[in-house]
Amino acid sequence: MGFRGAKAGSYVLIAVNTITILVGILVCVAGVLGILNQGKINEYSGGYDLELVCYGILITGVIIIIVGAFGWFAGFNGSILVGKVYVILIIIIAVLQLVFFVVEFLKKDEITSEIEGYMNKTMNGTAYDDLTTAEQDVINLIQTQLECCGLENGEDTWGSALPASCCAIGDNSTSTDACTTDNAYSEGCRDAASDFASNAIQFSVFILIGGFVLEFICVFECDMLDDLF
Repeated sequence: MGFRGAKAGSYVLIAVNTITILVGILVCVAGVLGILNQGKINEYSGGYDLELVCYGILITGVIIIIVGAFGWFAGFNGSILVGKVYVILIIIIAVLQLVFFVVEFLKKDEITSEIEGYMNKTMNGTAYDDLTTAEQDVINLIQTQLECCGLENGEDTWGSALPASCCAIGDNSTSTDACTTDNAYSEGCRDAASDFASNAIQFSVFILIGGFVLEFICVFECDMLDDLF
């Protein structure tokens, strides 16, 4: 590739891993915020303890920063040793991504079943106005974001007094007569949540493929450092 190609490879490593470090910092911040707000998260998760998940996010962010730092230093300083360590880390991450993909594929039905169970537990037939504020917030968030109403439909779950979050209009914090079965979302939240989970899994596959491509580029650019230094 020659000197110019190798120099360009060095710039690519610096650019890619600068972004990687920034992403790692954002992931760490998300993990820390999750740990600091465990009480509120547990309320919104229906009682599921997600503390370990938050610590996992924090650890993932730290790993991303470390890998990015190795790649950035390899591109900036041209250290062959650091570059080799970086390549080894990238290969390990690629293997872990492959394992994650296989596990996610095998547990797809289990994930969908867990989500359906959560929806059954959250929308358990209790009248909307009899729910606690935290429970109402969860319901409103689900119905607004997924554009759905009730478990299978609004009338079976909430009766005639639909929460405003069942419709695209109105204040989502209280029940209102402005939201009726005529203008409410027609899809039930159990099906909507299952579809969302399936789409999220498919999207994660595309993310993994993109990660594999990016990792291949970084490994290739590290190999080019031999031509530059």
